[in-house]
Amino acid sequence: MAVDKDQILTGLDPEQLAVVTAIRGPVCVIAGAGTGKTRVITNRIAYAINSSVTDPTKVLALTFTARAAGEMRARLRVLGVPNVAARTF
Repeated sequence: MAVDKDQILTGLDPEQLAVVTAIRGPVCVIAGAGTGKTRVITNRIAYAINSSVTDPTKVLALTFTARAAGEMRARLRVLGVPNVAARTF
């Protein structure tokens, strides 16, 4: 079961909040290491699913490494959306 929207948005800074809540259309996130990109991407996916904008079985999250894909899947499970495909190129 998905967590509450407020829980998804908790702890985000204003820039991260803008990305997470922009659930229609593409968003380009350019940021350095350790700035929360993975958190923002996973929270955006969870927020879109929680808002009924998309179906979790229609989401594909792509990343460069198997470790990062596993991290995304784990974070999505914690956010209550276990059916999202997170894979590598």
